[in-house]
Amino acid sequence: MTIDTARRPTRSSTRATATWLLWMNLYLAAWFWGLAVIVAAGALVVINQVGEVNNSVLAFARQGAVWFPFSVLIAITAAYLPVHVASGLTRRSLAAGSLLAAAATAVVYSVVYSGLLLAERAVFGAFGWTWKVLDDLNLPTTDIPTLLVSTTLLLLVAYVSGLLVAITYQRAGGWWGTLALPLTAGPILLVFALLSQDAGPFSTSSWFGGTQPLAVAAPASLLIAALMAFAFDRLVRGASVHARTA
Repeated sequence: MTIDTARRPTRSSTRATATWLLWMNLYLAAWFWGLAVIVAAGALVVINQVGEVNNSVLAFARQGAVWFPFSVLIAITAAYLPVHVASGLTRRSLAAGSLLAAAATAVVYSVVYSGLLLAERAVFGAFGWTWKVLDDLNLPTTDIPTLLVSTTLLLLVAYVSGLLVAITYQRAGGWWGTLALPLTAGPILLVFALLSQDAGPFSTSSWFGGTQPLAVAAPASLLIAALMAFAFDRLVRGASVHARTA
């Protein structure tokens, strides 16, 4: 095997990278959603004892579904690059595998989240409780397919952002990595606004699609995710791995 052949990325190396990273995220997702269900069930029991149950508890897990994998992807990316390169795999396969794993993780979290909301709504109906989501969360819960799509878009941007934040800190260092956060992590807040019909003290529905915010938010979110994915790919391919000395 020649050096050029050894360095040439293959589908198998990309698939192996994506599979390993995805299974790592799925393992953590099982813990995250398991704990979310336990906490939600406990909260409902307590609320029912001291007052009236009339709001979804699991709806609040959306924030955790954004920021927990976001931070996990930062840590994994920072730790895995030297290991990946030392194993003889290419930076290109790392970039492609990481992006595939991030996208798949976003779909899994979104499907589980939407499914749990449906289950929670059924439980509320069985106990005769009123099920609704606080307006501050801005969730289109009356339309589960819309909720699924909007959550997937939000999580996709958040998880690609996590990858980009990690590699930016590795390439640019602490100061520049921090200064770049409006560009590397800021898009998450932008997509929150795009998908929200009432962000803060003023309505954004007339700005971003009116009664159909996904008409604007979906292509805009996909474009943002694609630009960040491109930046991540470029930064990973040029990343250097410093050998550690004893």
